[in-house]
Amino acid sequence: MQPQGEIVSCETVSHASIAPMEAQEAQPVDPAALGLLLYRAHQLARAKANQAARPTGLELQHAGVLSALREGRARSQRELGAALGIDKSTLVRIVDDLEGRGLVQRRRAPNDRRMYEVAITGEGEQRLREAGELFSGAMLELLEVLGTREQRHLHELLTRFVAQDRNPPAPAAESE
Repeated sequence: MQPQGEIVSCETVSHASIAPMEAQEAQPVDPAALGLLLYRAHQLARAKANQAARPTGLELQHAGVLSALREGRARSQRELGAALGIDKSTLVRIVDDLEGRGLVQRRRAPNDRRMYEVAITGEGEQRLREAGELFSGAMLELLEVLGTREQRHLHELLTRFVAQDRNPPAPAAESE
């Protein structure tokens, strides 16, 4: 166990035996170490999910775009980029890829010919369902190291954490 008041780092946590939660609550956490853990958790989850869904040809970035379209959160490329926090060049590459595979359709907006509307196709819907099942299986595997209460607590904490980003910066102005 750490002496009272000592900063808990990523290295300390990974090599130490985990003390009871009450004892850990008194310990300050090194923000850089926490940031590194979040980054590593993201890398691990993304790699596992992408590997699991490989048979569908979709990765998480594709699924994010398809999900936003299916849920009606965006119609234009500009709205899609803003909703997902994706810059214009990355979004264009993803949409081009999805369009080339027949998973989305892109067409000029009827009320503004300078803009493109993007819509998910039936094939895109099907592929997203298949990938979603595979993504879920991969996440269940990763979460096996946590009990049900811990999983729920992690979900609550991460939900609160990402809620800070209610007003993400809009992608740079673009002509679509």
